[in-house]
Amino acid sequence: MSEHAISNLDETPLSARIALFIMTVAGILYLGGSAGRAIIGNDLVEVNTLQFRNDLSFDAEKEIYNLLAQTSLMVVASYFVALFSLLFFLYKSKLDLKENPNALMAIILFAIFIPVELFTSYWDIKFFFTYVDLQFQLFIGADPGPIRDELRRLFVKRVSGIGGLSVIALLSYYSAIGAVIIRPIHGKRNPAEENNGKNKN
Repeated sequence: MSEHAISNLDETPLSARIALFIMTVAGILYLGGSAGRAIIGNDLVEVNTLQFRNDLSFDAEKEIYNLLAQTSLMVVASYFVALFSLLFFLYKSKLDLKENPNALMAIILFAIFIPVELFTSYWDIKFFFTYVDLQFQLFIGADPGPIRDELRRLFVKRVSGIGGLSVIALLSYYSAIGAVIIRPIHGKRNPAEENNGKNKN
């Protein structure tokens, strides 16, 4: 990276740097939460199927729902924090995407799955509030059976509702991270540097 590029990045507004930091932390929470939720969800069903295990006690199943509800809420919150932080960073930093094609590719990979994330976020939030309803039913001593059945239905709907798009989205996010790592963001080169580069060639 040239000295001019470094100085250009150093001139990035503090608000843009903070937004970039928040986006990074939120992205880590999102990816980690998504992986954790997948692992937790596998304990509910038979291997490679969506058939619920018969050997699970109600207490064990309820605890899995508790973990799923918490991680789902964290995943939804961290995704939207990352999204708005990215938009704020792009607005404040005025990043030149022509000079950063890998960053442009990463942004595209992130943006094309926004509809998918909105769809899955709806089901995640609905799952969370249904779990809260389950806790309320248990608190008042009502039959939790219907709510448990609804949680199972929502779980299956969340996993199979859009096929493998959620997995594809995660792979795209990892690809976006790899693209930025391979070619980090840099500032504009000044004309003198561009001419020097051409002369060397």
